[in-house]
Amino acid sequence: MTAPLCYSAALTPAGPHDGWVIDALSNPPEIVRNFRKEEVEVTITDLRDAALRPTLDDMGFEYAAFPTIVDPQAIAENSTPALESYQHETTELLKARTGAEEVVFFDSTLRRQETGVRPDGPNQSPHLRVHVDQTPRSALARAERHGLSGREFERFQIVNVWRPLLYPVRNYPIAVCDYRTLDPTTDLVATRLNFPAWLKDRESYSVKFNPSHHWYYWRSLSPDEVVMFKCYDSASRGLTPTGDESGYPGLIDTAGLCPHTAFVDPAGPTTGRLRTSVELRALLFYHFTADRRRTPRSSC
Repeated sequence: MTAPLCYSAALTPAGPHDGWVIDALSNPPEIVRNFRKEEVEVTITDLRDAALRPTLDDMGFEYAAFPTIVDPQAIAENSTPALESYQHETTELLKARTGAEEVVFFDSTLRRQETGVRPDGPNQSPHLRVHVDQTPRSALARAERHGLSGREFERFQIVNVWRPLLYPVRNYPIAVCDYRTLDPTTDLVATRLNFPAWLKDRESYSVKFNPSHHWYYWRSLSPDEVVMFKCYDSASRGLTPTGDESGYPGLIDTAGLCPHTAFVDPAGPTTGRLRTSVELRALLFYHFTADRRRTPRSSC
């Protein structure tokens, strides 16, 4: 299908392409940006019946049929015991798919789009802007904050696990971008998040349009399915600053991250219960050592 995706761009053609800020504190409830949103019509390929099988390491995302034994209604109601049980079973999925030695969850987000219902409390609306949740700097801050009581590690990732709840997605599906079609040096803009202290991270990536980007989704995802995608991988050669690998031993050719966004399917319904979903963000740690820690990168 073709559908508009919301990218980010400088305010003017000659405007700065760095130093971007999203400010939610100066004049609440208004959110102020020193850049603009740019809607671009793109092709989004449905992988439901396709032979292509993306993986976290090649394209930055992958699909799994993974029914949960936890009550989806309890998850949707933000029940702490339900979320803890769901995190426990998702830990086993992530370890089996990646080989990570430890998994630490640091965030869960419930999203809801339904006619006549204004998301509030723990529920948020689908995020309709292409972005990456972490930059290398904010990813490293997360790893240091949740790094398993100072245990040393050589590699870490941040992976999101996205699941519909209660009913299949009818609109506002999630789209993911093939990392191999991204130019990290020109397409990604570190964006400071001037948010209340309790809101997530201090920095994320905005994404500028590049016609080389290839976008994918799975139509009508059900509550028995998940999509996993990377927000950061400290071992990715493609995220090395200026291409200099000398200070970062052990780099490999693996996807470093995955731009993603919700989008409106022009052919889909626009009323009723369109989407309820939960996403977990997890730190995945690898290669614990007794005497040293490979320094993750803090800039890109």
